[in-house]
Amino acid sequence: MTRPRSRRPRGGKGGSEPRAQIRLREIRVMEQILEGRTQHQIAESLDISQPGVSKITRRMEERLLADVALKVERQRARHTLRLEHMYAESMRAWRGSQEDATRRRQRKAEGGGGAGGTFAELVSENRHGDPRYLEEARKALTDLRKVWGVDAPERLSVQAGMPFSSLTDAALSQELDRQARLLEEHRSNSSVVSTNSQDK
Repeated sequence: MTRPRSRRPRGGKGGSEPRAQIRLREIRVMEQILEGRTQHQIAESLDISQPGVSKITRRMEERLLADVALKVERQRARHTLRLEHMYAESMRAWRGSQEDATRRRQRKAEGGGGAGGTFAELVSENRHGDPRYLEEARKALTDLRKVWGVDAPERLSVQAGMPFSSLTDAALSQELDRQARLLEEHRSNSSVVSTNSQDK
């Protein structure tokens, strides 16, 4: 004989409240939080414990954070699609600007006996492309890197960590001598202190 499957409790007071009632309590907690009431005041007004209010608050905050994170990811996806479209259009326009252009030109020709005529001719020009389209494509790529947070970190100056890098050889030699004298003085002072302490 199979035993009847026990239903899982739904939560709330006693673990058996309907989900709609739990959601209603969450809404009331949120309303009172927005009014600036403390957790103890909320617990008294809703006839629940303060830890219960804390648990409801934490649950709502986690749900809100997950919702915000999802919205941010969707916005990032939308911006990515738009920027990729802008990049593709810029590159298409740049390739179009490289195509050979044909233009019509009129030219006067001198004929014999002072009689001249006007001739129309077609001139084909090779073009290298308009660099402004490449600049727009570069901007789209820069914005894409910002959207995804993959910009390279700022370059650190090596000079900042090396205070003696700007010294000449002579000045550096003097500084080394000075440091050596200071070190020697420190050693001699340390030995005097240790001798005095041993004499005592």
